[in-house]
This record gives sequence, C-alpha cells and structure tokens, in this order.
Amino acid sequence: MKGQRYVLANFKMNKNTGEIKKWADQILQLLYKRHEKIRVRIGVAPSFPHILTAKSLFYGTDIMVGAQNMYYEEKGAFTGEVSVSQLKDIGVDFVIIGHSERRKIFKEDNELIEKKLISAIRYGIIPVLCIGETLEEREKGLTEKVIDEQLKAVEKIPDEMTEIDLVIAYEPVWAIGTGIPAKPDHIAEVINKIKNKLKNKFPKISVLYGGSIDENVAKEIRHVCDGGLVGSSSLDAQKFFKIAENFQT
Repeated sequence: MKGQRYVLANFKMNKNTGEIKKWADQILQLLYKRHEKIRVRIGVAPSFPHILTAKSLFYGTDIMVGAQNMYYEEKGAFTGEVSVSQLKDIGVDFVIIGHSERRKIFKEDNELIEKKLISAIRYGIIPVLCIGETLEEREKGLTEKVIDEQLKAVEKIPDEMTEIDLVIAYEPVWAIGTGIPAKPDHIAEVINKIKNKLKNKFPKISVLYGGSIDENVAKEIRHVCDGGLVGSSSLDAQKFFKIAENFQT
C-alpha cells in the first residue's frame, strides 16, 4: 500500500473572487483538453472567504478544495479563528497545517500543530503537514534534527488513526519564494528519511516537496517525491497545470 500523488496550490493571501473564477475556468479547460486523465490529485487552497466559491466552481470535478489553516477546537471564544468543524461543514477536503509562515510569523509551535493535526484527522480532513529547516539550521547541519522534532506531532497520532491519507510537505524554509529550489539529491535524502521513519505506522503516507517549484523542478524531482505543494507558481493556472503534468510518473 502506498500514498497517492498530489499537486496542491497554496494561494496564500492572493486572488479575489473574479480571479479565482478565471483560474478555475483555465484549469478546467486544460483538464478537458487532455486525452487521458491526469495521474495526480489536484487541489487548491484559497483564502477562507473564497473556499465556498472554489467548492462551487469545482463541484462535480476531481479537484480538491482545501484550507490554508484551521483551529483545533470545534467551537468557542476564539475570535478570528476558523474551527475544524466549520471547515468540515463546508466540505473542505484537505487543510495545510504548520506552514513555515505560520510557524515564523504567527509563532505556532509544535504543540499547537500537533493538536491541529489530530483534530483534522478526527474530522476526516486530509492533513497536509509542512515541515522544513531554515537556512541557518541547514548550514549548521541541523536538518535531520529539525525534521525529527517537527515529526513528533505525527508520531503522537493515535494508533487507531494510522490508516488515514497522511500528507507531509517537505518545504525547506530557505527555498520558499526565493527561486532557489533545493537540489534533487538533498530532497531525495530528506524525503527518504521521512518515509523510512513513518512508513510502518502510516502505510498510506505521501511526501510532497514545496519550495520554489516550477515545471522544470517538478520534472526533475518527480521520482523522489509524491508531488508538490506549490506557492507562487500556482497563481498562474497554466504554470500550475504544467507543474501538475510534470509531477506524473
């Protein structure tokens, strides 16, 4: 048993309603023009206000719609947050958890990320857990130590939840948005370590790569990972679709 292949678009804090509609039209046209079904699961994570718009635009298609964040409680006095139950209520397929921007800018720690991860699984939402080292940590030779620390959240998932579709996105922080992707050998080494560490407990694990992905990077690394979590390149529908095609094996 093995995990599926995913190519997921993270719009971050970009696009308004009209722009999302245009993006959806372009992606669907590109899909319909193909002579055969694309061999990756495509998903998109817009900002919270546009999730329902995306759900309606992709209704009846194979395209998944996700959220970029969530709070682990079902409800309560948490002003400004969006709960896991609210995401489930509107049909969210996946949720990005622990992105480096959440860790750095919003000071999310491993304990909070662990709670979010387990909460998403309980509600049947596919978690996409982001992990990765900073440039300083890499230069100090701390990549493996940092990854191991961030994976403790996964190791604490109860045994009865291990048959879920678990997605890990390895995103070296120093490569995100810089235009300087990690080298294939480095990506392969880290992803192999992640899989070897978790594959016995999670037989359906998928490990994606994220960090300055373009169509050439996707083609170069498609055999060492299970797809990609795509940031800035996902904002252009044609670029994103080409990336998705190049992640096929």
